[in-house]
Amino acid sequence: MEEQQKKRQENVVAGLVGAFLGALLGVVCTVVIGQLGYVASLSGLIMAVGALKGYELLGGRLSKKGAVISSALILVMTWLAHRLTWAIALTSTVGLGVFDSFQAIPELLEAGLLEGPAYWGDLVMLYLFTLLGAVPTIIGGLRSADLPDLPQAAASAQGGELPGLTLYPGSVAWMRPLRLSAAGAMFVGLIPGIALLLAGFANGAPLTFTLAAMGCIVASFVMMFFALPSIQLCYRSMNLMVRSGSTVWRVTLPMLNNADTYRFTKRTGAFRAIRWEILTEQERDQLKMSVQRAIALLSSGQVMPGSALSAAVMPLPNLRIYKETRWLWKGTYSGRDGKEKKVAIPKAYEGFAPAQELEAAQQPVPPHWGLLAAAAALTAALALAGAGLGWTLDGGGRNNPGAGDPLPSPTATIPPESSVPVQPDPQGLFHVGEELGYEFTAVGYIKAPDGMFAQDGSYVDAHVPYSEEPVYLEDGHAIRSAAHGMEVTVKIAQTDGDARDVVDQAYELMAESGTDFYEDGVQDTYYFDEYDIAVKQVSYFEENRTKVRVAVLYADYKQDGYYLSAAIIYQPELMDGDYPALLAELGDAYALNLPEIPPMDEA
Repeated sequence: MEEQQKKRQENVVAGLVGAFLGALLGVVCTVVIGQLGYVASLSGLIMAVGALKGYELLGGRLSKKGAVISSALILVMTWLAHRLTWAIALTSTVGLGVFDSFQAIPELLEAGLLEGPAYWGDLVMLYLFTLLGAVPTIIGGLRSADLPDLPQAAASAQGGELPGLTLYPGSVAWMRPLRLSAAGAMFVGLIPGIALLLAGFANGAPLTFTLAAMGCIVASFVMMFFALPSIQLCYRSMNLMVRSGSTVWRVTLPMLNNADTYRFTKRTGAFRAIRWEILTEQERDQLKMSVQRAIALLSSGQVMPGSALSAAVMPLPNLRIYKETRWLWKGTYSGRDGKEKKVAIPKAYEGFAPAQELEAAQQPVPPHWGLLAAAAALTAALALAGAGLGWTLDGGGRNNPGAGDPLPSPTATIPPESSVPVQPDPQGLFHVGEELGYEFTAVGYIKAPDGMFAQDGSYVDAHVPYSEEPVYLEDGHAIRSAAHGMEVTVKIAQTDGDARDVVDQAYELMAESGTDFYEDGVQDTYYFDEYDIAVKQVSYFEENRTKVRVAVLYADYKQDGYYLSAAIIYQPELMDGDYPALLAELGDAYALNLPEIPPMDEA
């Protein structure tokens, strides 16, 4: 008996280790699936089941305390797995290590260089699937942990037949209103959560909707713990209550059926729980005989307490009810060594009352409307809180998350250039691209041509050398900046052709302006059909041929008819010690192998 008691004793520390190992498995699955290019949301199921089962395996059983601890760990590890997945995906994009990318994600989101809708949407979906995996696992674990303790046998009788044996079968249908309302309370936040998530993708301010959706899902997590006692109570309605004289007994049918000499049905309960309602008349008669024999042996002391039979057919001696609700009776009974144990008896047994002075149950229990109302109120409150936070972070609806040159989702391809919101002073946004790992290359913004985006007045990002005084041309539609012997001019060009036409147009404008090209200094245009990118290198003179210039003309497809056009110009006489680093950064920014031209004093 002592060994069986120890098996059911909970070890919180060991359980926490098991939950961590199970959650770690979920982290690995999330990262691996994400890097393979698939949607990693389903790995949330693995995260939830792994952590909860890990706690149960090493901790001995999954109690309510264990479920709370495991759920908190799951929330943290899910967030960690999601962010780590994006960090790994960003390493090849921004040129940083995994740890640096992990730390840089908040700055990338704030600067609009990371797709806010994709990032937060992935996290919400991951939490959604984690919730779907956690709920049935917690219910099943608590159901197992709720198996009765192994008390002493009831007061001894002199064996044989027991007088006044009355069976009260539980009715699952009577508890259905409570079960549906409890389940509804757990999932009431999912429908608006999914709807808000979809609205976030379709709306111009997705962060507001996405954080509101996250609030709804958090509400479902919270309500799960308030609804679980009602769900457990509904499962207890599958038990059989028996009155023998003045003693009430609780019979757990699957456990009794597992005892070979007391088996009453060939059903295993693998697909459908064993309960009175699904038994045939012959099986019910056999069950009555098994219950009668078990009670007779336990009452007479012929079967020792602590056996499997005493757990399946459990007496509730000296039962005293101290609280009654519309769904249950709460009471105490004498357990081992005279200690009082608590018990909750659902009102699922027609004609049964645990004490003579109580009124017996006569009809199904009502729904628990309070749970549904609390779930709706909590969902609304957290959704509004999330929406308010998103509205604040979104600049009162003025900013467009995902602005700038957003980095792609780990499972998506690089999208066309995104716009940044209208700003009163674009020069105020001009900054060193530290979030991209740059020290000498700046991120500036130029006006996009009307019609390029659905919203006129949008901006497009441009990478140029960082200087104190960048020059905005063409009423802000182009930018020019020079430093360390490099000058870059960027604008958006339109054409009915491809990137080659944009480069050729830039070259023709140079020729029409009287540029003194170096003999044999004009190279052919190189075209990369897969990416619709064109590059052309030209050499020319300035200031009566006293200065040599090399220009790399570049065009990159953004969306139908619109190309980013850049002129990267070398100024050898101005090159300094930071020139090589700047050249490498510009090559990274434009994905080009830029030629290395020595400074004037080295030429």
